Amino acid sequence: MLIELLRIQDICAILALIIMYIVVGYRPPWLWKHIEKRQMTIADIPGPLSIPFLGTRWIFWFKNYSISKLHEVYADLFLQYGPIIKEETLFNIPVVSVVKRCDIERVLKSSGKYPVRPPTEAIAHYRRSRPDRYASGGIVNEQGVVWHHLRMNLTSELTSTRTIAGFAPVIDQIVEEWCSLIKLQRVSGKYIEDLKPLAERLGLEVTCALVLGRRMGFLQPNGTSPTTQALSVAVHEHFLACRDTFYGLPFWKVWQTPAYNHLVRGEEAIYTLALELIESANEETEQSAIFQSVLRANIDNREKTVAIVDFIAAGIYTLGNSVVFLLHLIASHEECQRKLLDDLNNGSTTYLKACINEAFRIIPTAYCLARVTEQDLELSGYYLKAGTVVLCHAGLACQGNDNFQDAHLFNPDRWIGESKANTVSTATYLVIPFGIGKRICPGRRFVEQVLVSLLSNVVREFHFTCIDDLKLQFEFLLAPKGPVAMNFVDQNI
Repeated sequence: MLIELLRIQDICAILALIIMYIVVGYRPPWLWKHIEKRQMTIADIPGPLSIPFLGTRWIFWFKNYSISKLHEVYADLFLQYGPIIKEETLFNIPVVSVVKRCDIERVLKSSGKYPVRPPTEAIAHYRRSRPDRYASGGIVNEQGVVWHHLRMNLTSELTSTRTIAGFAPVIDQIVEEWCSLIKLQRVSGKYIEDLKPLAERLGLEVTCALVLGRRMGFLQPNGTSPTTQALSVAVHEHFLACRDTFYGLPFWKVWQTPAYNHLVRGEEAIYTLALELIESANEETEQSAIFQSVLRANIDNREKTVAIVDFIAAGIYTLGNSVVFLLHLIASHEECQRKLLDDLNNGSTTYLKACINEAFRIIPTAYCLARVTEQDLELSGYYLKAGTVVLCHAGLACQGNDNFQDAHLFNPDRWIGESKANTVSTATYLVIPFGIGKRICPGRRFVEQVLVSLLSNVVREFHFTCIDDLKLQFEFLLAPKGPVAMNFVDQNI
């Protein structure tokens, strides 16, 4: 009898819950917590108000936000909404941004055999319109098996430790010539009005020497060559157009917008100028391991030409910016110059490499990595389905004191001694200026080798100081804004 009464009570209680839910939407707290945890999806992620069709791009029109300061925009958005935010592009397609180290690590670790990154659609669109020049969108824009085939065939020598080590004497020679050029370009024996064009000349000379196997003369003291100036302008215009077409409203898909026209002009100028360099190949070029490996690759001849063009364009821009960032940071910290010189005089490069790692942490050229998730993921308690576009803001994460002590301070010592193990462990998925995993930049070893040679030579030749604070702007990658003036005084050793 008692058992039957209990059963009746249970049934009545369940019926009462059902009625309460239907009538007033009541859920008991324990049930609500369970459902809430299970149902937190991309729709629940906080972020700016999304307008039908236009998404959240309105924030660049009605708030004090600028695409040229996108790194600062995201820093502000994370302050407003927390460590995970959702934006929506045209037609309300969601894009999720994360800044927590555990979320970034989870996204990057989840990549499969062929990691998927959102393509730069405007470039892919343009290259499809020029089948006479392009057989595909290129290594950066392709995905899956096509990307893997291009990567394996075009970058084997560029990523080879043996190739870069064998090229080290040439790098040293070029860097020494660059230091001589600094001396000749100085005003009143010390003043360089703008380091950027000189850094770009270094980037172009050393990249062409690597890829084409011969010196091009871009460091000659009698002024900047027309090719260097034209390439610099074209590459700069190209990256700005990539930014504007990628982050702005994609009306270029309907008609040729000014941003798209700038991109086309940049692409065509870079291709034409780089092709002139390629066609000037001589017997020296035939000895270049990278040039020959590309020529021997089992791919369409159009892909070979485009690969060399892209290598040269990337060299003048990314390497040039990295040189400016590194030297400005060291120039801003005179005690670092003293430690560097002492360490080098003792035959060590430990502190030098720590300075480079710290520069990558403080000002990474590529401050954010984009991925398309290949599996369902939980990020900060929200469940995202496979196929979601996620932006991993590693650069901003590197500025967080929860990841690095006194994160805003330039402190190379964190990479040395007792602090090193903890720093390296934290930095694995955060200090990633070249990306990470299978889609890591193939030029990473080359850039690192150039920066090691550059810093060791410059610090021996000069005592260098800053004139002004370094201003940054977003040009699809981070870049210096305006002239970067510095003093280079001969080192008295």
